[in-house]
Amino acid sequence: MNSKYCFMGLPVLLLTGLAQAKSCEWTFSLTDAGARSVWVSGSFTDWAGRPESGAVAMTRMGDTWTAQVALPEGRNLYKFIVDGRRWVSDPHALAYEPDPYGSQNAVLQCGSETSVTQSLPQCGDPEALDWRDSVLYFAMIDRFYDSDGRKAPVPGATGGDGLRGPTAQYEGGDFRGVTQKIGYLSDLGVTALWLSAPFENRNETGRSIYPDRDSNLYAAYHGYWPSPDDIDFSDPNNPRPRPRVESRFGTEQDLKDLIAAAHGAPSAHGQGILVLFDYVMKHVDINSGLYRSRPDWFPTFNGRLRVCGPENLWDDPYWTTRCSFTDYLPSFDFYNPQVRQWSIHDALWWAKEFNIDGLRLDAVKHIPIEWLNELRSGIQREFPAPRGNRFYLVGETFDYFNREGLKRFVDSKNLLDGQFDFPFKLQACTNLFGVDGDMGSFAAWLASNDRYYDRGPNNRSLMVTWIGNHDVPRAIHFASRQITTCTMGSLPENAWSPSQYQQPQDAAPYERLGVAFAVMLTSPGIPLIYYGDEIGLAGGGDPDNRRMMPWDARQLNVHQFALRDKVRKLAKLRGALKIFGRGQRRTTFVDRDAWVYTMGGCDSLAQVTVAINKSDSWKTVPLPGQLFEDLLEGGQVSDRNLSIPPRSFRVLKAI
Repeated sequence: MNSKYCFMGLPVLLLTGLAQAKSCEWTFSLTDAGARSVWVSGSFTDWAGRPESGAVAMTRMGDTWTAQVALPEGRNLYKFIVDGRRWVSDPHALAYEPDPYGSQNAVLQCGSETSVTQSLPQCGDPEALDWRDSVLYFAMIDRFYDSDGRKAPVPGATGGDGLRGPTAQYEGGDFRGVTQKIGYLSDLGVTALWLSAPFENRNETGRSIYPDRDSNLYAAYHGYWPSPDDIDFSDPNNPRPRPRVESRFGTEQDLKDLIAAAHGAPSAHGQGILVLFDYVMKHVDINSGLYRSRPDWFPTFNGRLRVCGPENLWDDPYWTTRCSFTDYLPSFDFYNPQVRQWSIHDALWWAKEFNIDGLRLDAVKHIPIEWLNELRSGIQREFPAPRGNRFYLVGETFDYFNREGLKRFVDSKNLLDGQFDFPFKLQACTNLFGVDGDMGSFAAWLASNDRYYDRGPNNRSLMVTWIGNHDVPRAIHFASRQITTCTMGSLPENAWSPSQYQQPQDAAPYERLGVAFAVMLTSPGIPLIYYGDEIGLAGGGDPDNRRMMPWDARQLNVHQFALRDKVRKLAKLRGALKIFGRGQRRTTFVDRDAWVYTMGGCDSLAQVTVAINKSDSWKTVPLPGQLFEDLLEGGQVSDRNLSIPPRSFRVLKAI
């Protein structure tokens, strides 16, 4: 028969036999933590108001309610019924039309291939460079590779063995070092490179944000303490004096050579490596030329800076966008249009001068939204035809629980294209690493998350999925179950105890981390590799999680090599098979330990099936009745039941 399957809300026609009645199996989802019951009803139920008269009761998994429904051919209208009385329009529908009551119905189209294609996401030209196909790699410049063996330490900063443990000192990584490792990144399958902030930073030490618990003194090796001169942007294209790159990393030409090398690299999709900079707009160094010349640009209270931490102003309605992170990093007053204009000119100058493709914006919830509006307007003006189909703006809002808080800043037309998906990290860590993890719960949550941040069919979000970053202990320690609290961050207690965070010597942690990479690299969003996570590098909190990248093969164990090989294969597959970034996921089997899903939904791109076993035992899972090519291990898979080893995965393409 002709049947339609739903790729998490998007129907796709699959020809499987003789023509009979067409239908569409659709997975509805609604996130509502406070609901006691949710039903779905519409034209296909004659708008029944209760389950006993035809409305479909939805099942709760965490905060998300789901139901799979076979819809008839043609145009279907629907709404959700919350708590038996409140009719709610789907906030993530592909299309809407007004209803007679002044609200709107969501619209689903099931029918001919033509009408289905019209309701599919914009899969785009498979040969075109597109950010959705990216594998993003974060290289912290100072900790990645030292090209010349020279260091320029900051007097007084706490040092250490940066290869085996924490150090708060510059370790010698530089622009030329990253350039020399572009071949490594290309071979790993990386197609987008996030560089730590390359501009001039504070030249003095700074105290921890926990000075009563941490007596160490820190250098600005990470790039988050910018120290600009009093730059005149009257002519935005010719600022005076010229903004400076961090001299410890190299020269302006060294940085331009790095970006040119990335753009020209032989990447997995054959179109080079996109580059984005970390841009730190919240504050400047108190010893910077800008602050010394214009102290009135930085808000004070009774003549002094208000520091966020001691008074717990992080979420204060007034001060969250005005308080300073420490007493040596005064916050800009971005409610002053002149100050906002200076900062926007500065960001645009770096983007244009170095020919980059995006910006990672630090701590976006701590700046007024007007700043983002004006930056987006400037980007649209200065980059009318960006590489990758967008100049990618991605923000950091450090919040594992509040998706609406993240979404507030996501609007590709006016604000950000996406954010780092902290809720994804929490769900992935909990369900893939935890003893009590549940793949069914994870699959249902992802179904609700895939389009959660969209503003409509023509305003698509592009979130960054991640399992490790520079602000939390290294992912391998979550995967080893040494750390069981998935929201654990960096604290003085875990930042300076290298003996506590040793490199695991057994296979299981690396295999679990490989499973997490398998999910990220075969799913929508931009998967992030934090430098060293491809080898399961050890480390506690900041700065122990920022050890030097080890380049001597003798420093790695066999399990680290195996993990890197898996990540390389997956990343290269993502570059070659655009369905992972542009398609939609359909679950064909899931239980507590195993998950089988198919990525599809683009007529011009082949479907791919992913089978995952996160448990510590062998699992047998059912496959769709097809002959498959095993894209990782080679050979063919013809059995309808596939046996998968513990903590492993298979990636299969129908033949």
